[in-house]
Amino acid sequence: MNEQALIKIQSKVMGLDRELHKLINELINGQSLSSDEHLTIMINSTERELNVYNHILKLIINNQNVN
Repeated sequence: MNEQALIKIQSKVMGLDRELHKLINELINGQSLSSDEHLTIMINSTERELNVYNHILKLIINNQNVN
């Protein structure tokens, strides 16, 4: 179970990381249909979600080390 959870969380983290980089590039290059304010909100939300999944990933790894 932990291995499946680990793989799912790692996939989610990689996807969020790609999304964050895409949003930041759009903000920097002005290539988005969204306003700068909207992009900033999306970036902040993605960063928060990424932090949550990174924390979950650490908990799973720590649990595996205990077992």
